[in-house]
Amino acid sequence: MKNRAIVFLLIILILLPSLPGPSYGSGQMMEIDALFGDFKLQVEGRYFPHKEVFLYDGELWVPMKEVAEALDLGYSFNSNNRTLWLNSYGKLNIDDLSIEAIAYQRGYEIQAMKRKMAEIDNEIREFQGRRDNSPSKWEGVIKNIRVGFSDIDIFLDGKKVYLDRKPLIYRDDVYVSLISLSPLLYITPEFNGNRINIDGNGILVEKTGYNDINRLVSHRNSLRLREEKALAELEKKKRIIMDVKIPYEEVNTLKDMKEYLNKHLDSIGNLEVEIDLRDGSDSWYYLDISFDSLYRWRRLTRLDVETYIWDIFVAITSLYDEDAKIQGQIRYSNRSRYNYVEFNTQMRNIVFKFIDSGLDMTEKIDPQFIEDLLRKELDRYYRVYFDYSARISGYDLELTVYPDDRSFMDNWSLYSKISFLERIDSIISRYYPGLRISGIIEYPFRDSIEFLIDEGKIRSPYLERETEEFLGNRYGSFTSGELRIPMEYKLHRTSFNDYKLLVYMDFNVNDERWNDSLDRALDVFLHDVISEVIGLWDVNVFLQAFDVNQYIVKEIVISQDTVQMVIADPPPGEVTKGTTITLYTNTTGANVYYTLDGSAPSPSNRTPYTGPIKIEEDTVIRAYATKEGMNDSPISSFEYKVVDDEE
Repeated sequence: MKNRAIVFLLIILILLPSLPGPSYGSGQMMEIDALFGDFKLQVEGRYFPHKEVFLYDGELWVPMKEVAEALDLGYSFNSNNRTLWLNSYGKLNIDDLSIEAIAYQRGYEIQAMKRKMAEIDNEIREFQGRRDNSPSKWEGVIKNIRVGFSDIDIFLDGKKVYLDRKPLIYRDDVYVSLISLSPLLYITPEFNGNRINIDGNGILVEKTGYNDINRLVSHRNSLRLREEKALAELEKKKRIIMDVKIPYEEVNTLKDMKEYLNKHLDSIGNLEVEIDLRDGSDSWYYLDISFDSLYRWRRLTRLDVETYIWDIFVAITSLYDEDAKIQGQIRYSNRSRYNYVEFNTQMRNIVFKFIDSGLDMTEKIDPQFIEDLLRKELDRYYRVYFDYSARISGYDLELTVYPDDRSFMDNWSLYSKISFLERIDSIISRYYPGLRISGIIEYPFRDSIEFLIDEGKIRSPYLERETEEFLGNRYGSFTSGELRIPMEYKLHRTSFNDYKLLVYMDFNVNDERWNDSLDRALDVFLHDVISEVIGLWDVNVFLQAFDVNQYIVKEIVISQDTVQMVIADPPPGEVTKGTTITLYTNTTGANVYYTLDGSAPSPSNRTPYTGPIKIEEDTVIRAYATKEGMNDSPISSFEYKVVDDEE
């Protein structure tokens, strides 16, 4: 009996590995809820046979073997040592500046803009009470399945790579997140309901209609410009609609539209008006707006009138004809031949003409005045000449900057570029405080630098990417004693005032050389990195540092309860001897302290700031600010070089 029991136990031990389910070694098994639908995968618009696809944790998981075959990738998986080998046969041997990488980047940008426009359009629909009749993004049935979270090593063209989401084992197949696979293989997934097309961007597989990747990039550059303009217009439309908050009513005829305007927009402030609306060809609409009280008219400002006409324009484009263009006048009813205000639509913008209107004109934004002002005060900066073009769109200033020398792009430091934009804002805000500036710096045959200035803060996707390179150059390695650890940085904007900084260390913290002293030194090092980011962008920063095994080593948050960074005027750079530097922080009631020898200021090593600092020689000012009840600001550094050239 005893021998029989032993034999039975041996049979169980022998057969256990062959029981149904994933069988890849020591990986953790888990039951998850996944959504299964009639998902169909395509590559360049062509379907290919594949096993079932499912949605889990907000991402789509696909069978790697069949996707690899569809992309002409070599595929091999060793279940014993859990190693996945992919071979592009040299197609992915490219760098970030290659034409192939640009093709991928442009495809990603265009698709991101389309998704953003769809989101904005849906927000506008919801705000206006219009139903979205398009099908839901994902349709299917939720099932509870058992998957393996095995630690799978992935090699691409012989080099170990890492995915943002670790692969799963499901029904003896390796499943990967399609989104996390995108940057690895330079592919762009396109989601349309339950149909998913994989855009190869002309790299792994030939792009239909584009056998030359240079033609593809040229086409996408043009398409990106069109999509950028369309997105900008849609964002302006959303902003105006949300700010105006017009009531929604169903409008089907011109008569309905006229009744709507006289019902909901029958006054400018306290001035009652009567609106006559006529239509013309090519979506033109003509408005005759009359009033009876000169006393109430003269209590209005120009901004009141401009805002009111924009409200009318939004109402017509939102409720009746989205391509509408308006033209008309506002007049005193007892003097029908005398127009106080005329307005006309030009390039989706409304141009006004005030003829002896008697209104307060101080709030008028004059783009020609802004152009002349910038040409006068900022025609040259760091030995580069600039020209400017400005226009008003809605409530924003659209500004285009033209440098005459490509050295602006190639030779200027990141701080110099941001200081230049701060200088633009400083000049304009003296006359138009609070004006939001949406701008672009253009130079022929180079990528443009887009920027936004709002409430004194600068945002620019191009310069944010340059920040990553800047951090890599300045903080590319963490050194303590004989230990030197390479560092890589990725910066993400999560909201207007919040950035996430990811730090990747080429080091395993389980290494015996890692100790508490190194950990403390790393903390100081990363605070210096955060200080640079805050000094550049004036934001809250959430930092996460990872070791080579993606283990989170540090998490640091510097938020709005921290005193804002110290700012210097003029900004760091070249100055003449005797220049005075003013230090300040935007946190009211804060005290500023500084040093002039390049050392970090501290309670035992600092000078209270009481007035401007005169620069007589090359100087590095380091400063921070304090306020009771708040965290001290990060330390700011300002390096000044004395030059003879007074310009």
